[in-house]
Amino acid sequence: MKKLKKKLIPGVIWITGLSGSGKTTLSKMFYKYLKKNCYNNVKWLDGDKFRKKLKKSFKNEFSLKSRINLGKRYSKYASDYEKKGYLVVVSVIAMAEKIYKLNRKLIKNYHEIFLDVPLKELKKRDPKKIYYNFKIGKIRNVTGLDLKYDKPLYPEKIIKWNKKLSRFDVFKIIKNYFIHRYISKN
Repeated sequence: MKKLKKKLIPGVIWITGLSGSGKTTLSKMFYKYLKKNCYNNVKWLDGDKFRKKLKKSFKNEFSLKSRINLGKRYSKYASDYEKKGYLVVVSVIAMAEKIYKLNRKLIKNYHEIFLDVPLKELKKRDPKKIYYNFKIGKIRNVTGLDLKYDKPLYPEKIIKWNKKLSRFDVFKIIKNYFIHRYISKN
């Protein structure tokens, strides 16, 4: 028996935090949950994957200016998808307050989730070895270290790191907080 497709209310759920905070993992879990439950108007934009697609424009450029320009592109793509009727799950650092402000201006139904994880914990996790490579001088322009990170000022949800919370617990927090805001009544 074929499952019926369901509709979500268009909008953008912007998951932000520093490298290693769990943005990609959690947004992917949320996206898969929505797809599994037959919501057909959902998109996922991940910062790392998006950067790779735009590699001709951004190459391996990680300067503040490049990151701001890339953040503006994320905002534009997310806004365009929302206007086409999609719920967009975005996972990206988007390190500057001007990006959060742009999102609120461009995106009609916009919600931020800030994954607030202490730097000490991020350095322990370090899945991409960014913090280690910075420490040994191999890389520069790391958000939260030598590049300033503007924490979101008005996120709809702040999830503070707690060693008792698993990624599944954090996923449930995200799902439970946002799902009723996007389920269509039709």
